[in-house]
Amino acid sequence: MNSVTARWMLMLIVCAPLGLGLAQDRGDRGPSILSRGSGPAFGDAEALMTLRPYFSLTGVYDTALTPVSVDATGNIPEHRDYGGEVGFGVVGSRRWRYTFLGINYRGNVRKYGRKSYYDGSDHVLSLGVTRMLSRRTSLTLRQAAGTFSRGTALGTGYELIDPSFANIPLYELFDSRTYYFSPMADLTWQKSARLSFNFGGGGSFVRRRSNALVGTNGYNARGDVAYRVTRRATIGADYGFSHYEFTGGFGSSDYHEAAFNLAAQMGRFWELSFRVGAGRSETTSVRRIALNPILAAIIGQPSLLVGYHNVQYLPNGEARLSRVFGRSILSLDVGAGFSPGNGLYLASKRQTASLGYSYASRRRVSVGLWAGYGSFSSIARDLGKYESYYGGTGFTYRLFEAVHLSANYNVRRNDADAGRFRRLDHRVQLGLAFSPGEFPLRLW
Repeated sequence: MNSVTARWMLMLIVCAPLGLGLAQDRGDRGPSILSRGSGPAFGDAEALMTLRPYFSLTGVYDTALTPVSVDATGNIPEHRDYGGEVGFGVVGSRRWRYTFLGINYRGNVRKYGRKSYYDGSDHVLSLGVTRMLSRRTSLTLRQAAGTFSRGTALGTGYELIDPSFANIPLYELFDSRTYYFSPMADLTWQKSARLSFNFGGGGSFVRRRSNALVGTNGYNARGDVAYRVTRRATIGADYGFSHYEFTGGFGSSDYHEAAFNLAAQMGRFWELSFRVGAGRSETTSVRRIALNPILAAIIGQPSLLVGYHNVQYLPNGEARLSRVFGRSILSLDVGAGFSPGNGLYLASKRQTASLGYSYASRRRVSVGLWAGYGSFSSIARDLGKYESYYGGTGFTYRLFEAVHLSANYNVRRNDADAGRFRRLDHRVQLGLAFSPGEFPLRLW
């Protein structure tokens, strides 16, 4: 990515809070359906219903740092190093009479002791606002944006925006600079107390600094209908279309999807949501084929690039179980469908799962646990299967006033092409964080 494009990306990320974001204002409309792209419900989680700026100073130890390169023996190198990191951000939400705002911005600047190649800065933003335009109509503007070169634990089970919905690049293979930008807008019309319609669309932009990795440009449109059967149950149906183009002449993909939705509140705290359907992917790209040695000798090259067209029908859906009570959030999410990939695995069948738990006491302690899995099986390229497993835990303890002791541990394992590329990455952080607020700070 050239410097002009990088500057425009930085301006977009900085300016996004002026008008775009995510919000989830549930009111008394019953359980939310998955087709509208929200992350796990957090409506009345007391410790999160406030905006919290923070600043942190931590020591860092990383293993399995992986550049997009090979060493003298032709192998992809693997490094480990220690260093320091300065973190900053704003997290939380705020509700007004007609408006609901949610924000999760986290940034850092880091310096390593030996491997300066991995020095840098990461910025990740999920932001949004829902505004009641009238008694029956609401507008939701959402924004996911970021730039990072260390993707460890970008997803921790607690998300304002569903990462798959916004095409957030969570499963990167290498520690190389990635940029993404995904604006979205939805208009919801509440025809009656039971029946509502939603119409929306958005775009996605992903770029990777390395020329060896492929970026994407995309757009989508969607619509759904939801009917509240009872006070605690909602059913619905949705349809969506997405188009992706891959940089560097690697082709394009169209994806149509339709699904049935069911959401139910179970008791006072639990919510269970399903989205079950199917999708049709149509991918056009180029593939390299090896030639017969005799033909290769005649034309003077060992292989040829040929056009490739593929149509596949995929299962498409998601299931989420969540619990919100007092100062805690618990969420379990599984899903399957289509993904534009991670720069190496392009148009792919996707499978994901995540588990997250967060708790903040009234006075001193905040704790988080998370785990997840993601896999890609490329439709257009014969690359085998990519799998990623991650997990971690975070802890903060209020020492006095706005000063907190903070500690984080993350682990991630990447397997690609039947284990021929494998990495096990550990990250440990320990330090101090500074943030005003009534509750202990949550840094995951």
